[in-house]
Formats: sequence, structure tokens, C-alpha cells
Amino acid sequence: MKFANVNWNKTLEDPDAYASSWEWTVAHSDYHFDDTIQDKPGDWFEVIGRFEGDWQEERDRLVQACHPVNWATRKHFAQKKKDPEMLTQEEYDIQQSGGDPKGLILTNKNSFSQWDEYPKLQAMMDYFALTTDGVSLVKQQAHVQMTGQMFNMHIDKLWDRCPEDPERVVRITIMLDDWQPGHFYMYGNCMYDKWRAGDVHIFDWKNVPHCTANASSHPRAVLQMTGLKTERTREILAKSNKDNIFTI
Repeated sequence: MKFANVNWNKTLEDPDAYASSWEWTVAHSDYHFDDTIQDKPGDWFEVIGRFEGDWQEERDRLVQACHPVNWATRKHFAQKKKDPEMLTQEEYDIQQSGGDPKGLILTNKNSFSQWDEYPKLQAMMDYFALTTDGVSLVKQQAHVQMTGQMFNMHIDKLWDRCPEDPERVVRITIMLDDWQPGHFYMYGNCMYDKWRAGDVHIFDWKNVPHCTANASSHPRAVLQMTGLKTERTREILAKSNKDNIFTI
């Protein structure tokens, strides 16, 4: 993977010194931010393989079980224990562009405490053997974008999931639906489209700006796992290839 060789020894600046979440993440990003450079698959994201099988029934129930979230509710919409980190700065960015941070619905989301009712989807997520290792929770969640929902351009802030060794942190996405015209995924300035149900991809979470939207007439459902790599995870990533077939 081209984006595997990055600087993991960055000193993170005080977020309270920034009014903007975007500016804070840009300050820690190695992305080029040059619109004249055309990004390509493999530069900042990569399809690592594909699941084959039939999970349509579970997928349909999952779509119905998810709840709409905005920036304020996306992390703690279920338990509501605390506000998401840097929420003020994230909402500031939307306000500066004339948007309504409370009214902007990013996606329909769910992080179930257990996935017993979705055994096929659970097996797909477990395939990559992410770990907590006593450092961080493995987050297994669904992102379902309905027509008109949009996750504005941002860079992820996952450093705190393992501050002693952030290289271990990985975010993996499984597409549950075939791509439909009007489904948008963008990494840098590269449009990721034409995916098939079961395609799995990773991206350079610490560097690349990305966004998603659904302007189609079809829900767009994905699974997303965030956790720490194990040796099995590393073995899968080392052999990543869009033609790989994952079986469960």
C-alpha cells in the first residue's frame, strides 16, 4: 500500500488553539491539498478484496434499524455520555460555509452492543480480527446514507485510539450494496465509485480528506470497523488486492 509509509511520530497541537476542526486536521496531514494533482485508487485508499455471499435480508433489517445522526450525535447518539471530541470546531466549519450543523444529517448510523441478530454481517466484520488489546475499543458500526444525506469533507481524528502507537489503528469499510448512480465516496479528489456489494476498502485516515453523499433513490449501506491491527489483520493487508475473495 502506497500510503503505509507515513510519519507516525507527530506531535499533536492543542485543539483548543484552533477554531476550526478542518484547520487542526490539515495541520497534521501529509495530503498535498493541490487540486491540480489527480489522485488515484491506491494513493489514499485501496480496495483490499471482496466478500461473496447473500446478506440481503440482514442488510435490509439493518437499514431499518439505523438512526439519523448529525455531528453532535454521531459518536454518542445511543448512550449520550459526552459530546464528541472537538464538536465545537466541527460545527464551526459547517457554520462558516453557511450550513446548519444541527440540521445537517450526515448518515443513519448504529453501533450495536452485540450483533447477534446479524450473524453474516458480524462474521464479515470479525474476519479482519481487529483487537482492543486493552488500549481501545473495536468499533463495529453501520453507516446507511438515505437520499439527501451528506457527510461533509473532513479528515478523521483517530490518533487517540492508540496514542502510544497510532500506526496500529485501522479503519475498514465493507460495502453492502452495489454502487448506484448518485452514490458518492471521495478520497482526496478521487471519486470512488462502481463498487460491488462486498467490496472492502481501507484509507489513509490520518491524512486524506474524504466525504460521502447519496443523491440516488437507493439507500447506501456500509459496515465500518475501527480498531487495532493484529497479526492476522496485517497479513490480510499485506496481501491486499481488489481481486481477493474473502469467505466466511
